[in-house]
Parts: sequence; C-alpha cells; structure tokens
Amino acid sequence: MKSYRIILFIFLMCPALSAHSQDSIREKKWSIDGYLKDMQNVIFYKIDDEWLTGNLIHNRLNLKWNISPSFTTAISARNRFFYGNMMTMIPGYEESFKFDDGLISMSWNIFTGKSYALNTTIDRLWIDCTYKNFQVTLGRQRINWGLNFVWNPNDIFNAYSYLDFDYEEKPGSDAARVQYYPSSTSRIELSVKASKDTKITAAAFYQFNKRSYDFQFMTGIFEADYFVAGAGWAGQIAKGGFRGEMSYFTLFKNIFDTCGTFVASVGYDYTFTNSLFLQFEALYNGNPSGTLGTLTNLDYNPENAMSAMNPYLSGFSLFGGISYPFTPLFSGSLSGIYTWGNDVGIFIPSLNYSVSDNIDLMMLAQILELFSSTDPVRNANFFFLRLKWSF
Repeated sequence: MKSYRIILFIFLMCPALSAHSQDSIREKKWSIDGYLKDMQNVIFYKIDDEWLTGNLIHNRLNLKWNISPSFTTAISARNRFFYGNMMTMIPGYEESFKFDDGLISMSWNIFTGKSYALNTTIDRLWIDCTYKNFQVTLGRQRINWGLNFVWNPNDIFNAYSYLDFDYEEKPGSDAARVQYYPSSTSRIELSVKASKDTKITAAAFYQFNKRSYDFQFMTGIFEADYFVAGAGWAGQIAKGGFRGEMSYFTLFKNIFDTCGTFVASVGYDYTFTNSLFLQFEALYNGNPSGTLGTLTNLDYNPENAMSAMNPYLSGFSLFGGISYPFTPLFSGSLSGIYTWGNDVGIFIPSLNYSVSDNIDLMMLAQILELFSSTDPVRNANFFFLRLKWSF
C-alpha cells in the first residue's frame, strides 16, 4: 500500500516538477503536459427524491520523447479518485473504472472502499517510426478513422461515447499501424488491433482528396467474426462543414446473405460571422442491440456493448446543437438528441468560463427523458460542475 501511495504522489507532483524544469526538458527533447480536474456530479430522478452524489479528482499526464528525427515514443496515464454515495447506490460501479479492453490490461484500482476508489490507467504507450513516406506506430494508440462529431461508424478500432465528455483524449487500442502517404492529400493505411479476448480487428484504409472533398474507404475484419466495409467524406456545402460515414458489418458465415448490420451518420455545421455555431447530425443504427446500456456506455456485454457496429440506440437518432461565445471568456451551448422508436431524448446545456489562461470552469447537465414511459425513475438528470487546470 505504501508503494502505491508513493506512485500516486509522484504522479500528482509531476506537474509542479515539469513547471520548474522546462529548459532541461527542451534540451533532452522531452515534453510533459496534462491537467488536473475536480468535478462534482449529481444524479436524481425526481428533484425531491434522494440524490446520488460523487466527486471525481482527475489527473492526466502526457510524457513524450523525441528520440531522433525518425523515432518518437510516448506514454500517457490518467489517475482518477472518485468518492461519494454514488459508489454505494450503484453496485459494482468501481469495477467500471478498471475496465480495460486492451490485449494487456493497464488499468488498476489501487484501492477501493464502500464510497471511494482510486484508479490509474495507462491509455497511451507507443513508439513511432517515420521513414520517407512511411510511418509505423506500435503500442497503445488512438486510430481515428471517424469524421463526424457525435457518431462514427468508421471508427472500428476505438469507439467512444459522445456523452463521456470528461474524456477528451478518447480511448486507445493495442495495435500496430502502418501508414503510407503517396501525396500530401492522400493516405494508405493498414492497422491491426487485438483486444483482451484476443479478438482481432484488422483493416485497410484509403483516403484521398478530390474537388476539395476528402474521401475515404475501408474494409477488413471486425472483432474476428465480422466482415466490415465502409466509406466516408468531408467537405463543404454553402460554406458549412458537410461530412458523413457509413459501414456495413456481416458475419463471415453469412457474408453472402442479406442479414448484415448497416450503420450510417451524416452531419452539417455552420459558423456565422458573429461566431454563433450550429451543428446537426443524424444516425441510422441498424443494430437491434442498441439499448440504454449502450447509451450510458456502462454495458460491457459483448452482445450489446457500444462499438462502431452499435454506436447508440437502435433506429434513427437526430442531434442538434448551438453554441455562442457571449464574451471572449464566457460561452454557452445547448444540444439535444432524440431517437425515434425508442422515444428517448437527451438535453445537454452547458456553460464555460475561462478563469485564466490555463484554468476553466464548466457547468454541464445531461437530462434523459423517456417520453413513452410513465415511470419517473426512468427519467434521469445528471449535473456536473468541473474546474480544470491545464499545465
């Protein structure tokens, strides 16, 4: 236990150490950055019922070493200390902290109690080599093939939940990645990922630019059992961003049947001259396993866990959002998602204030409404207050 406390102390002290040693870091071609966050969260179903409360202290450290012009290596870790009555009201909640889908588990609950848990997770650990037009990356990394903001059917390696707003870096994969750049506007890529159950995801990817649009195509193996093929685009219409992506998944044993799963999303965003920002996105999820467990990203059942093949609730969903900077330091946004068939809506208002160059204060709510349900317990309200210091 004492050794764990020493490790935690070193992690928490690294920001201070890095602030006093930037000159030596530059000389050694090292870089250290990260953040420290404190976030209070509250959940209730009816305002006069019992509230579930919790507090999360979240520290992230990113360490990068430019070994030579051709070789770079990096490691990133997130340290989270959570406490509150939410731990006692949600059985097994602490186990969700240490869930790691990688080939090698690098997430540890250092200590837990009835109302608290301390977790350390290494979510980036890679080495990168470049030679002429080639780039090879090995280790835990993020392979981002998605183009849209909310839902990414092309993100077959490391899907993420839009509702998990506190994880800006998004998850990584234990993977090998080879990229080749035929030109400044095109890329060919081969990537292979292994998960903890040794299921392989491997795919080829091609991206190019034509008439001011980026197009991409990919095909391969998804979670060992599925054939996947997808495509996407990104460009502009009427001075606004226009993008979309789609993927088709089918079991290899049914590859010539018509019983596969089709997932597609399309989005558009526009910024006015006064900095008012509008954003819309639509999703079709043909996977019938999209449930509330998928929505909250707390369901680790392989049959209906969140993935590129099952990114949200089943059927059609529509996202809309608006944001505006009231002053250079203060901004606000309002977004929402509605799913037909499931008759589920989520409303997400937020306010952001820049206290200083590296300190930000945010208030955000996620209000879940099951319109077809008469049970008030099914309508949950999540409120968050977060203070973030970046270094």
